Amino acid sequence: MSMKRFWPIALLIAFVLGMFAAGTYFEKTEEKERTAIPVKAELTIYTDLPSNLTTLLAQQYEMQYHVRLTMLPITEEQMATRMTLPASDQKGDLVIMTRDNLDIGVKYNQLKPVLTEGVDEISDRFKNNDALWVGIWYDPVVFAQSDAFYNRMGRYVTAWQSLILPGDWRIIMTDFVASRSAANILYSFVEMNGEEQGLHFFVELKPHVVQYAKFLSTPIRLAALGETDLGIGNYSDGQQYVNHKYPVKIIFPADGTPYYLTGVGMLKGTTHEEEATQVIKWLLSKQVSHFLQDNGFYYVYTNPELPNPVDSLGRELVLWDTKGGYTEDGKKVLLDKWISQVRFRKDIQ
Repeated sequence: MSMKRFWPIALLIAFVLGMFAAGTYFEKTEEKERTAIPVKAELTIYTDLPSNLTTLLAQQYEMQYHVRLTMLPITEEQMATRMTLPASDQKGDLVIMTRDNLDIGVKYNQLKPVLTEGVDEISDRFKNNDALWVGIWYDPVVFAQSDAFYNRMGRYVTAWQSLILPGDWRIIMTDFVASRSAANILYSFVEMNGEEQGLHFFVELKPHVVQYAKFLSTPIRLAALGETDLGIGNYSDGQQYVNHKYPVKIIFPADGTPYYLTGVGMLKGTTHEEEATQVIKWLLSKQVSHFLQDNGFYYVYTNPELPNPVDSLGRELVLWDTKGGYTEDGKKVLLDKWISQVRFRKDIQ
């Protein structure tokens, strides 16, 4: 009797082991087939983007075009320093990085013109006048409102200037010192309104702010979870929660908003100009936007053939006409003033 009971279990174990062995065999066969196709070229790319994003792009490009992209991720601060090195020390082919660092590359004569199909159609605000770099995508600053707050009164709190009006709403934002992307909000306010008025806005906002978060995604997450009325953060984070059906509304500020632009440039020392140009063309394509969205990265793309996003009120983005280009010293001065005049100021709560 015990043997009869044993046989079904033994057959099940044998079946599972057989399926596992077959899966391993087919996986190894596919890997051999992939590696059997020779790599036609290898490009070196310096980037200040997150490594999980750049690794994804590199794998996809090699699979499609059999060109290996070696991504070398460094911090934004390191990239800013690297762009000041003599051009003869710049080993590599491309840079994918933030606008400020691309402008440093232009200033120190590191980049050569990007000449490829599609660049002409991109808005002038998203590229260098001499085509020494071109923007690929940008991440605008948005308001994420909990559904409860939106239904109560949030649909009327839809502009930066309405945030500072008297009211009982609670706001969470990122500490500007904790994130360069968050600090870009401060720099943009100062560029648009002047230093005194730009800093004063955050003085007026402070009575509503219940938390200065360490991470850029935290304000959006806490609004999506209903733990605050409104979070100030990036569109890319907000859209993730919307797509996962969280009870949150994304609002594009009616009086315009800052954005964080990512672009690509070709290093003067490249020895693979044709292949590097092809990579740039690919980065600007609809295909890349769809690929990144399928993998959970939600940006707004500079390619004018792609549809403009709309917020929960059905409105399109209004972007501030900022140029960026702040020096590292200038950024530090502004941050120090924000710390003393806003963040740790004692006479406003």
